[in-house]
Amino acid sequence: MKLPQLRTLAYALLALAALVMLAGLATGNRGDTRNRIPLPLRMLSSLLVWSAALLLWRGADPGVRRQAGLAAAGMGCGFLGDLIMAWVIPLPERVMFGMLAFGVGHGCYIGATASNLAQRGALRSAAAPLLASWLIGMIGWYAVARNPAKLGALNYAALAYALLLASMSGMGAALAMRDSRYLSLALGGALFFISDLILAGELFRALFFPHIGDAIWLTYLTGQGLIVEALAGSRERGVGNGE
Repeated sequence: MKLPQLRTLAYALLALAALVMLAGLATGNRGDTRNRIPLPLRMLSSLLVWSAALLLWRGADPGVRRQAGLAAAGMGCGFLGDLIMAWVIPLPERVMFGMLAFGVGHGCYIGATASNLAQRGALRSAAAPLLASWLIGMIGWYAVARNPAKLGALNYAALAYALLLASMSGMGAALAMRDSRYLSLALGGALFFISDLILAGELFRALFFPHIGDAIWLTYLTGQGLIVEALAGSRERGVGNGE
């Protein structure tokens, strides 16, 4: 398959993932106050985004091939985390294993973004956005996730995880400040952070509102899709463009 065809198919899969989520909202169980989108459709939408990431990697220009590969690896970790958190892969301490999978995925995203900034000679420009994102992350963890009744190790693991997700938001913002075509990356990182902040509130502080699960999933997978598209998508986003 030629590279343009790979890219076209990848974007078709991203669009299909969005349609699957909307179909789940439209046809799901109205009596379920947490998740109206059925579990199989949630997992399918995640798989579709990962498949799109793999195709974008295959169709990437040489200048962004490594960046696209890291994006695909990050989304693969995200899909694994989804399977763990949904009990499709039954593991003890699923929250910890899920956080580990998502954390590795975010490490891949951060690596791709940092590499892009470094090749632009702009890595130092990430310092201020990173500090701001860490402050937001700590405030969010303290206000929503921290629970003195939980084990101390779990609270500190949640803090480290919040700072990692916040780091992706900060790095994405730094790159978007250098190149406006990466605004979707910054938005995707922010949506992922918001999604996990809501999830943390539910897990650690018994936060609940109607269809909280759907809110978590929609912000999460939209964020994943935006990150994947930004890092692996456009061939014009190679280093040196938009400067």
